Amino acid sequence: MNAPDVAAIDIRRTARTISAVENGLPGADEVIRRAYRAARYVPVVGVTGPPGAGKSTLVDRMAVHWAEGGEKVAVLAVDPTSPFTGGAVLGDRFRMEQASAHPRIFVRSLASRGHLGGLSETVIDIVMVLGDLRFDRIILETVGAGQTDITVGLVADVVIVATVPGLGDHIQAAKAGILEIGDMYVVNKSDLPGAPTVAGHLEANLDLVYPGSPGRNAPRESPRNSQAPSQGNAMLHRRHGDPSDSRSYWRPPVLSVSAREGKGIVDLARTADDFLAWSGETGRLRERRTERLKSHILRTTQERLTALCLATANEHNVDLASLVDEVVQGVTSPDEAANRLIGNLLHREQ
Repeated sequence: MNAPDVAAIDIRRTARTISAVENGLPGADEVIRRAYRAARYVPVVGVTGPPGAGKSTLVDRMAVHWAEGGEKVAVLAVDPTSPFTGGAVLGDRFRMEQASAHPRIFVRSLASRGHLGGLSETVIDIVMVLGDLRFDRIILETVGAGQTDITVGLVADVVIVATVPGLGDHIQAAKAGILEIGDMYVVNKSDLPGAPTVAGHLEANLDLVYPGSPGRNAPRESPRNSQAPSQGNAMLHRRHGDPSDSRSYWRPPVLSVSAREGKGIVDLARTADDFLAWSGETGRLRERRTERLKSHILRTTQERLTALCLATANEHNVDLASLVDEVVQGVTSPDEAANRLIGNLLHREQ
């Protein structure tokens, strides 16, 4: 990374720019296009985990740590949006007292806008715009919706999964979903009873997939009688390196911290940077960012084609409500209704 610019952040300019992108205001498209053409990719640290895990305090302390090192840090805290009013509490920034007052930290709450997976569709664009605005690092805190809160794995360059004692973590650790996306795991509030037990359960589950010690490991020779990894394990190895490969591999560490007391934050930040360094050296950072953009292109294409299909259907006096009603009455099926929408679009384009 280049030497950081230690000048204070232009809070108003940054806030106006992000608001324009988030809400699709006039001029936002050009801001986004300029950011992608600049292609200034900065580290994105994702923090996820169940509600009550102390994610906001954790993010607050990490942001201050990196800012005190001279970096300009942007914190994006995604809050859940009401499915009834469309509003959001947007209260995470109030739990980040130290970060909010720091001259080299920009804190912004974003509404999830009802998207499953904990992130709104605009987050990837906002990340690129923040890079173009000369930030050195972005911390992304997700909604914290449990096992569905996994989209952060597509956006972040390193994913920190936070948990605390007392949330049934010995059961959650054995489940698929959120506890399979982490590049590192954090047991927060480590001063509480049961914290060592939670860390032990996490380590035990990691033992089922990863050999070696926490962090970077040298490649290992495959035993002659070794079997091919399961499909699930192979997916994890794709992200963190196959232990039998010729390259090094990464075993996600389990760290115990107390964010409120500031204990363990330095080690946590150092481990995140260690993963980013390993990921960059092995080419996985580039692969991850490529997958991020590929997914974003496909989602954008899908949204625009859907809007075109609905607009064209209206031109042919076919509306979505009538198609749904036909399916409800058994006149047609969902795939036939979709074919009609697509057919109208293709007919207009001919």
